[in-house]
Amino acid sequence: MKNNNQLDYTKHYESVLATKDDMEKIKASDFLHYFSELIIKYSNQIENKMKNRNEGTYNGV
Repeated sequence: MKNNNQLDYTKHYESVLATKDDMEKIKASDFLHYFSELIIKYSNQIENKMKNRNEGTYNGV
């Protein structure tokens, strides 16, 4: 069987390339993604520090 797929390069590059406004949205989205990963990764440590701070035993470490 012969595959007769015709590629529309205009649509492809419009979907791949981003404008300046799109780049700002992409950067903001990336920042939120990485920040949320850090919060999830260190959530136990953050929780412990917050508990210690509220109990008055926070030593700054």
